[in-house]
Amino acid sequence: MTETPYLSIRSVGKSYRGVTALHDIDLDVEQGAFVALLGPSGCGKSTLLQILAGLLEPDHGEVRLAGADITRLPPWKRNIGLVFQNYALFPHLSIRQNVRFGLDMMGMGATEAEARVDEALAMVGLDPGLSRRPDELSGGQQQRVAIARAIAIRPRLLLLDEPLSNLDAVLRQKVRLELRELHNRTGITTIMVTHDQAEALATADRIAVMEAGRLLQYEAPQGLYRNPATAFIAGFIGNPAANLLPVIAHDGASWSLPGGALWQPDAALSPARNGVATGAACRMALRPETLALGPAAPGGLAGRIAAVEFTGGEHLVHVEAGQTRLSVRLPAGTPIEGPDIWLFPPKEGPLLFDANTGRRLPNPN
Repeated sequence: MTETPYLSIRSVGKSYRGVTALHDIDLDVEQGAFVALLGPSGCGKSTLLQILAGLLEPDHGEVRLAGADITRLPPWKRNIGLVFQNYALFPHLSIRQNVRFGLDMMGMGATEAEARVDEALAMVGLDPGLSRRPDELSGGQQQRVAIARAIAIRPRLLLLDEPLSNLDAVLRQKVRLELRELHNRTGITTIMVTHDQAEALATADRIAVMEAGRLLQYEAPQGLYRNPATAFIAGFIGNPAANLLPVIAHDGASWSLPGGALWQPDAALSPARNGVATGAACRMALRPETLALGPAAPGGLAGRIAAVEFTGGEHLVHVEAGQTRLSVRLPAGTPIEGPDIWLFPPKEGPLLFDANTGRRLPNPN
C-alpha cells in the first residue's frame, strides 16, 4: 500500500493574461523533507510557492497538506511559515516583537508566546535578549530573524523564497549551511525557491528542476547531477555546469563537430556504441571535472586554450575546440601547457541528448 504524501500537488496550473506560468504541476513531498524548487527567472517556481502559501489561487489543480485539501484555504488558516526574499520585517518593531508577531495573531498567551520567541531565536543562533530593531542588524541577522518568526508558530510547512539572494557570497555560503543544520534540528518540511544550483545541491534532500512553467525532473541532488533527464538540466546543474557539445554521428566511429571537424573518440563514446544512427544530431554532455588535457593522442579532441581561471584550489581552463568552447576543471597544481592542446573525455559512455527535444537518449549498454 502506497503511503499518502505529506504534501501533494496535483495538476496545478496558473496563467497570467493568457501566458501560462505553470503547466499542470505534479509533485509529492514527504514529511520532514527539504525540497528546492530550482530554475531560472520566470520558470514558475515563485508562482508555485505563492500557491502553496495561499497568496495565489491556481486556475486548476489541487494542493493537499497532511491529507487535507488546502487549495482554496486562506493563508492564515494554513499554519505555514513563509520567509520572503526581502525578509519583510516590521521596521518599527523590535526583534522580539517581530518574532512574536505571528503568535500574537494566533491569540497565544503572553507567557507561552515569550517562551516560543526565546526558543525560535536560540534555534537560529540569535540572542533571545535582542532588543534592537531590524535596521540595526546585518543582512545575515535580519534573515535569521525572518526565519525565527516563521518557525515560532511551529508551522506544518516552511516556505523560503530566495532566502539567500540578498547576502554576499561569503555570508551566503555560511547561512546555507545554517539552513541545512536548522532543518536537521527542527525536522520541519521545507520548500525553498532558488535560482542558484549550488544552494539547491548543498541544502536540499530533493530538487525539483523547473523550466518555462514545467517540472522537468524531481530527484535527489546526486541523481540529478549524474543522470539529468534533459540537456537543459545538464547545462544548468553543476559548478560549472556540463559542457554541451553539438555533435552529428558521421559514421559508427566518429562525430562531426560544428564547422565540419571530425572527432573519433575512444570506443565508449562512439555513435555505434551508444546506438546513434549515422546523421543523427545530438548534444553530448561532458562534465568539466571528467575531462583531461594532454599532448596529441588517439581519442583526443584538438583544441586551443582561450583562458585560464584560478579559483584557489583548482584551475578552470576554457578550451576552444573548433567553433565550440568547453570548460575543464583541473587541480591547482596541474601543469598547463598551451596554447594548443588536446582534450580527452572520460572512458565511460557519455550523456547524450536529442538535439531537437533535448531529452536524454537511452544508453544501450
